[in-house]
Amino acid sequence: MVVGGSPARPEIIAHPVIEVLSQSDRFCFHRAAEMAPATAQTWLAQLRARALACAREALAPLMAHQVSLCAIVSKDGRAGDLADVLASHMKIHSAEGFFYRDVFREACPVRAEVVSPSLLDVSNMGKLAPAPWGRDQKLAALAAWLVMGRA
Repeated sequence: MVVGGSPARPEIIAHPVIEVLSQSDRFCFHRAAEMAPATAQTWLAQLRARALACAREALAPLMAHQVSLCAIVSKDGRAGDLADVLASHMKIHSAEGFFYRDVFREACPVRAEVVSPSLLDVSNMGKLAPAPWGRDQKLAALAAWLVMGRA
């Protein structure tokens, strides 16, 4: 999503849906849990390389809007040891979030700041763009305005 203005004077410039993995690979750590550990490690590394290439390709046209800063809504932390992750369904979900956060942070050609969703309140945010305009899009817009205000 590319935004301008501020929460008081919001401007949504672009809000495409970016999918860096196919539907069958989207829940990558869930799939990795069904594999032998060595196979899972290799497969996740290959998948990450593919996701990174797709993210770079998807972000390129957005950068044409003179983007100078990026905000990524995500929790802080690290996935940890793969064997520990794959042994816990809750850790699998966290690892997938970290996977996408890290892919987008690396793919972004400008400075990228991670913003915790707990810092953002979408309850008073109206509809500023056509569909899709759900909680994820609202969080992304608020995070961008927050980061812009710090710059």
